Amino acid sequence: MEKIKCKTCGCDSLMPMQVIIDDEHDEIDELIGDEQESRFYSCQVCGDNWLSVKEKSADGECTITFVHQMGTSPVLKRVAHMSNHVVISEESVEEWEYYLGDEPVPEERWYDKLSDRRDVLKSVCMN
Repeated sequence: MEKIKCKTCGCDSLMPMQVIIDDEHDEIDELIGDEQESRFYSCQVCGDNWLSVKEKSADGECTITFVHQMGTSPVLKRVAHMSNHVVISEESVEEWEYYLGDEPVPEERWYDKLSDRRDVLKSVCMN
């Protein structure tokens, strides 16, 4: 599997993995619900990670939920609403929603929190 450049530490060490849900993974199951397409990305150097879950509705709409840095609290989540489920790019996102735990937050606050968490991971990695 091809490694991707990590946005936190800059190393070519980010590994995408297909997520298979079973009854033993209650935390992940609660986050993503019933059957969807999901991937877990994890950096082998700094530990940055996120879960992406793509859901397609019967009317053709698509949402992709990103849960960043699983295992930290509060949950840092953003949801992309798209009309095209085939092409995943910034241009295909109609609307973003940002959450800190279950609380909707402004985009700036969400990115500030993500940046703070990535700074901690980067500093641990560099020491």
